[in-house]
This record gives sequence, structure tokens and C-alpha cells, in this order.
Amino acid sequence: MSHDEGSLREFLERSETPDSPPRILYPIFSSHDNFTFETAMNIAEGVEGELLVLDLLTDNSLRSAEVTSVGRKLLQAHLDEDHTVDAHLIVEETDSPLSTAITVAQQRNVQLVVFDEHTPELLGEGLRGDAADQMRKKAACDVVSVTHPLSETSISSVLVPLAGGEHSGLAVVVGGALAAGANAVVELFHVTQDKDETEAAQATELFDTARARLPESVELDTHHLEAPDAAEAIIDESAHYDVTVIGKPTQSRLIEFITGSVTKSVTEASENAVLTVQRGDDDGFSFEGR
Repeated sequence: MSHDEGSLREFLERSETPDSPPRILYPIFSSHDNFTFETAMNIAEGVEGELLVLDLLTDNSLRSAEVTSVGRKLLQAHLDEDHTVDAHLIVEETDSPLSTAITVAQQRNVQLVVFDEHTPELLGEGLRGDAADQMRKKAACDVVSVTHPLSETSISSVLVPLAGGEHSGLAVVVGGALAAGANAVVELFHVTQDKDETEAAQATELFDTARARLPESVELDTHHLEAPDAAEAIIDESAHYDVTVIGKPTQSRLIEFITGSVTKSVTEASENAVLTVQRGDDDGFSFEGR
């Protein structure tokens, strides 16, 4: 366990090494969430990566011991002998917090950015998309948005619903990394309206593909359930787990508004924490080489 602290300029000028570990970025905007920080820390530890805590200040008048120590307090409170992740704290004053976070992700080869639940609301949603969308598009990195549970919880179990979408593979890797860092078990969960031979074979293929994305050290269970409504089944199953990791909907916002979204339903109705993931490019966050 170690961490250091510096300015954005110092960090961007820091020399790279050929075997630099995977980098996970946790940006702090106007507020922060302890559970999201723990999530980012556990994910980084799970892949033996480096956690970057970017403490963004948007008003010079706010620069005080209380404000600038947010990231430092998080690191001091959560890094101990049980957590071996290397962490780097960057404190920066900026009028464009999201642009600064994107710059860090672009210039320092960040594989995964972990956003608090409040972040898209803080920065506003418009034609360019929310903060997670803009980070994914401009920095070409993978993104996790964390919706906090209704009550405080530790992480001992992770549910990963599989449907074969473009973000499904990332959900598996993020769920596995989180479980590895938190010493938790993962359940791979697949729902179909029927459970005939064809559906069973497809479920087996999904589970086998998911297993191949994770190291053997990650403890996995699998569950194929026959149910008429996938969202309702996932919500019911999530009640038995601390965290659910699910891919972002792939349909357009208009179609999502008209037909609904499994991910949105799960995020809104689940009592546990929900991590919504979206893949930035084909060479993103993974266990490969770890």
C-alpha cells in the first residue's frame, strides 16, 4: 500500500515505463461518495493497477484545508494493510473539471474511469451526452457509473447479469476485478423466457466466454433462470447481492424512452449498488497480462 500527491502538471510530466500497470481514474467533482471510492480502489487492486484520485476544484475561493484534503482524507481512511493498491492523488484548480479529467485519461492511458452517481447530474446532460458518454467518446476509455445502495454495505458478493450485449464483456471484467479486490464471490446470471436446449446452450456459451475473461482466482457461480421479465428477474436476484454490474443500454435514447430499458429499471429499483459500464474501445480494461 502506498500513495503520493502532486499537481496535474507534475503528474502529466511523470515518465512512463513500458510495464506501467492498468490505471483506474476516480475524479472528485463538487462532492464525493465513499462507496464509489471504495469501488474504484477495489477494482484497481483487483487488477494490480494504479488508482488515480483527481481532486478537481472549480473555485479558487474554495481552496482551503477542508476542501483540498478530500482526496487525501479518502486515501488515509481507506488505504491500510489490507489494501495494497498504489494510489496517486492529483489536486487541480480548473474551470472545466470534466475537460481536465478527460485530459488526464487521454494523456496517461487510463483504462477505466469510475464516476459517482451524482456526476452526470452535476455536469448536465445534453446533446453531447452525460459525463460518462463524453469521457468514453473523447478519451476512448471504459467507464463505470456507480449508483449508491440505499443503505451502507460492504462488498462480499457481486451479481453480473449477462445478455450478450456490446458492454457485457466489460461488465464481467469489472465485476471480476471488484470481486478480486474485495475478496467477494461473483454470480453470472442469465435470464431467458424459455429454457429449452437452444437457450441452455447459449447460456453455457455466455458463461464459458465470461470465465475466459477472468483469472482462476475469481470465485464464480452461474445461474440460468427462466422468467418472463428480465428486468424483474434481475431486480429480484440483486436483493441477494451487494453489487450488480450491468452494461449500459445499446439502443438510442429515443427507443429507450419509448420501450424502456432493463438497465434503467434495475438501477432505479435495486436496493443494492448498481455499476453501469460502457466500453470505450476494443483494447480497454481487462485482466490481460496481469
